[in-house]
Formats: sequence, C-alpha cells, structure tokens
Amino acid sequence: MNTNVKTALFSVLFTAVSFIAGVETINGQTIINVEKSASTDIRYTGANPDFINFEVNVRQTGNQRLTLRILDENGVELYRELIGKGEFNKLVKVTRNDYSRLLFVIDAPNGQYRKSFNIKSEVVERVSVEEAL
Repeated sequence: MNTNVKTALFSVLFTAVSFIAGVETINGQTIINVEKSASTDIRYTGANPDFINFEVNVRQTGNQRLTLRILDENGVELYRELIGKGEFNKLVKVTRNDYSRLLFVIDAPNGQYRKSFNIKSEVVERVSVEEAL
C-alpha cells in the first residue's frame, strides 16, 4: 500500500477512535474526558499578598466520585479533595510561594481532566507625585 494512503488511513482511524473514546488534545496534552455528563471550569480569580485564588466548578449528573488535586511544577501535591455527585463549587486559595506552574487535576475512574496555570510574579513600583505648596 502507498505510504500516503497508509498515513491517511491511520489519521482517519485515530480520529475515529479519539472521537469514540472521548479523547481531546488541548495545548499539546491528551486529555480523556472525565465523564460525558460532567462540565468542568477552573479559572484564576485573583491574588493578594498571601494567596493565589482559583474558582473550581464541577457539575456532573453521574454517580462518580472524583478527586481534585493541585500540584506544583515538581509534581508535589499541594491540595486534595474528594468531590461527590452533583455540583461542586469552591474558591481554592493556594498559599503564595515561588511556584512557576500550578496543575489542577480531576481524577475519575474512567479518565482525567487537567488544566495548568503559569505563575509569574511581577514587582510593580508606584510613584506618588504631589504638588508642593
């Protein structure tokens, strides 16, 4: 068989298998959907001198028990919580440290959801100028 035909057939087969299995590729990472009936949203909401804040929302209609984990750039687990069925909405505060990346992982019996955030600290100098009287 011609090499181009083999490559095309493999590409079509991989796409079909990925669609059936619920595999997605996001930012070069292969992600397996936690559950077809689950929706997940993790977003950065701000920071203060002590904490970096994230909002985690998971809504599922199944009966799976999920585990939320937060890891630093070295894979060290900073936070873990079990999520039951239904809705899970939580503001998670991560203590400020010299983290360069935080990885949020939601583990389920049939897959995993991952979202990572790059952390960059910036020092801002403020200058106050007032008219002298």
